[in-house]
Parts: sequence; structure tokens; C-alpha cells
Amino acid sequence: MRQKSRFYFIIYLLVCFLVYTLSPILFHKKEYTSMKDIVGMIVTYYILIGGYYFIDFLSKRIKKNGKV
Repeated sequence: MRQKSRFYFIIYLLVCFLVYTLSPILFHKKEYTSMKDIVGMIVTYYILIGGYYFIDFLSKRIKKNGKV
């Protein structure tokens, strides 16, 4: 799970950030994505992925304790 978390928390986020910041420059778009929107996407991403790993952690803990 550590390899997956490294991918989801670091590499995927960097790729997404670079795509949103560099695509207007590379493709000569007239409109740029504002930094507030990019930061909002990053925060939303971390909240969703964090929630996923929290639920995964809880389910493993419940299975370990034998409650299910």
C-alpha cells in the first residue's frame, strides 16, 4: 500500500498540477486556469484520497479485530 500511496499522493498530483499550469502555455490558450482553482482542485483531491485511505484503514482494522 505504501507504493500506491506514494503514487497517488505525489506523482499523480504533480502530473495533474503540471497539466493544468502548462497546458495554456503549450497550446496557446487565451484563458488560463487561475491558481485558486488549481489549489482548490489539489485540496479536494487530498480530501478525497485521504478519505479513501481512512476508510480502507478502518475496514482493515475491523477485519483484524474480528468484528466482521
